Amino acid sequence: MAAVVAAGAGIGIGWLLWSGPDSAASGTGLDNAAADAAGACQAWQRVPSFSALSSGDKDAPTHFSRAVAAAYLARTASELDDRYEALGEVFHEVHRLLQIYEVEDAETKAAHEKVTTLCAELDD
Repeated sequence: MAAVVAAGAGIGIGWLLWSGPDSAASGTGLDNAAADAAGACQAWQRVPSFSALSSGDKDAPTHFSRAVAAAYLARTASELDDRYEALGEVFHEVHRLLQIYEVEDAETKAAHEKVTTLCAELDD
């Protein structure tokens, strides 16, 4: 068990050192909106299309949870910094759609694409 904890800590420290102090995701502190926005977008990158969330696939619940977690992180970023307001709003829409299990219509596809676009703009 100690080996697993040590390996996990080593990987985390290595990632922080590799990402460097200028990486938004390496930010610390309670008020680091950039780190929250980056975290939301990193989680979002691992969410497939919404239709996969209702496919019955064994990983669908995990993807669903990841999308909701990303929405909460984006909301936190937007509450801390107005620059992330658009990201917070579109993730709020994603969260609303997930709550009512609307995952296969044009509205959900548009929301998915909008989040993906806004996250790509954060990388620029």
